[in-house]
Amino acid sequence: MSGSGPRLALVGAEALAVPKSATEPSEDAAALDPARGLIAVSDGATRALASGPWARCLVSRFVARPPEGFDAPALSGWVRAAAEEWSRCVRLPPQAPPYLWDAVERGSYATLLGLVTEPAPPGADTLRWKAVAVGDTCLVTLRADAPTLSFPLHRPEQFTSAPALLPTSATALPHAVTAARVTTGAGATGDDLLVMTDALARWALTETAHGPHVWHFLRRCDEAALTAKVRALWRRGELEEDDITLVRCRVAQV
Repeated sequence: MSGSGPRLALVGAEALAVPKSATEPSEDAAALDPARGLIAVSDGATRALASGPWARCLVSRFVARPPEGFDAPALSGWVRAAAEEWSRCVRLPPQAPPYLWDAVERGSYATLLGLVTEPAPPGADTLRWKAVAVGDTCLVTLRADAPTLSFPLHRPEQFTSAPALLPTSATALPHAVTAARVTTGAGATGDDLLVMTDALARWALTETAHGPHVWHFLRRCDEAALTAKVRALWRRGELEEDDITLVRCRVAQV
């Protein structure tokens, strides 16, 4: 196919967030460039040093300069470059106490879900994409409120307290990239893509057993409605009290 005409692309991309704390920065991060077909979401490890900045380094770099490939060598080189950016954010003064120097040496950790689309030629009936995941941040694709894919986890019992994580430490990196999972897919007009950090993804995959209402809500809610829902679930003990991030977009002709 060649020539001009309508093309399929990602549209309506937005990031909704509900922080767990009103006084502390979120450890989640999201970056979007729908025009180039790029989405990235990361969840910084709660007990790691400066994990919010590390999550932001990962997603901003993914959207600005995504890995040349999702194989271990390409991903390793890309993470090392992101870790150099993070190290500049946490540079310590010479008089910093030893425990802080030790913490910087140990580094930080975060999940990553990154998605890249292939440019669709005019007239194509699907938009092809490829995604990489390290950890439990999840991509769910929907067609008419019905999930067609949940990646890398698809059942609530698969979530654990020790997910795979990308480290800033060069020593830990070779093992970490072996945990990367890669998948491909294709979206048709009207399909939705949702990317969620772990607490929201686990809740949604639990709720899907009771019908499509959860996906209907997540497709259409605004940030105020999501915040109200999350806080109600927190009060009832039905959702882990963690930072919540939801990124969503739709496949449509442009």
